[in-house]
Amino acid sequence: MTVTGYKNLTQWLLEQAEIDPQAKIDRHNTLLLVDCHKHFSDSNCRSLLIDQHRGVIGSPKETKRLLNEWLEQQMFGLIWQRSVQKSVTKKERVESLAIVHGNSMFVPVKGATQHSTSWVAVHNLASKIYYLPNKPAIQLNFKMANASILSLEMSANCNFFRRQYEIAQKMMLQQWQIWRSAAAELKVEEDSLLFKSCLAEVDRLEYIHPREIFNLYQRELWECYIKGSWDDHCSPKEFEKNQKNVKRRYDYF
Repeated sequence: MTVTGYKNLTQWLLEQAEIDPQAKIDRHNTLLLVDCHKHFSDSNCRSLLIDQHRGVIGSPKETKRLLNEWLEQQMFGLIWQRSVQKSVTKKERVESLAIVHGNSMFVPVKGATQHSTSWVAVHNLASKIYYLPNKPAIQLNFKMANASILSLEMSANCNFFRRQYEIAQKMMLQQWQIWRSAAAELKVEEDSLLFKSCLAEVDRLEYIHPREIFNLYQRELWECYIKGSWDDHCSPKEFEKNQKNVKRRYDYF
């Protein structure tokens, strides 16, 4: 199935959409996030998710909120994403951000990403991206659950998208190198006497999600900084308030 033209695309998607207030991004099945909050006054449909199995899903949440909810379930948030992007671009400021987390890659179509915009789940494409000549649009081909190909022509700032996609590719390679180094440095031999002794000595270890550990690490950094800056005069209540403000401002869209 082929759909061309952004206006036709949006209209076609809305005609197909099933409204689901509980809809969320699924790493394996979400193909595309389409921002439509500026195009339609209906507050029940502020974004569209193209799903491999369910087709088109309308959501009352804006795309940036859907991404924030998805990032909450991942190990790292936007602070990590900005750090990795700065490492590959060698720039002190990030104006637009690609999201790369393991094998997941979301690339914005256009505009500053602190606002809602449309995103391509590049990791779920069935072929390369085609930049249409003499036209501000890209062609995206996705494989659906029934093995058919959904081909969409989408309006885009091609230079911007190409640049962000290149940055995202570098981010993925950089993260791969980090995981590779961490795996080599932190590898535990399960057959070792030390590991077996740990298992024997610990009756029950409560599993903690890696995201929670990373959040505790961030909290420790913020607490050390605030104590160093405020000379230990920051009360627990003030610390909690500052921590929430920092997280809301920098770790979310």
